[in-house]
Amino acid sequence: MVKKLLLILFLLTFSTASFSQDDDALDKAILENSLSGINDVVASPNPFSVTTKIRFQADEEIEIDFYVNDLLGNTIHIQKVKAKKGANSIPFYRNELESGIYIYSLKTKSKVISKRIVIK
Repeated sequence: MVKKLLLILFLLTFSTASFSQDDDALDKAILENSLSGINDVVASPNPFSVTTKIRFQADEEIEIDFYVNDLLGNTIHIQKVKAKKGANSIPFYRNELESGIYIYSLKTKSKVISKRIVIK
């Protein structure tokens, strides 16, 4: 009898948790689709040896924070960019950075997009 009650309690708890996770995922998807900001972010060329351009589409005129971090999380470059509606690009120069993998991020008030770049 006790085993049956525990089994029923476990099944009720498991099914409730899975439904709440589905609701959270649905809410997140709706929020992401309703956010205006930046889309289609790509670095080209990637990998690069001297310079690359971070290209993206902006849904509106918007202020963006452009960050580049090393793999340890240290910020090595910060730049504020005023993007116009439509196609935009941000040039990024290697300067004295060593070869390796870096993470770049474009941040608006409502969205952050992070991707990697490789310096040869």
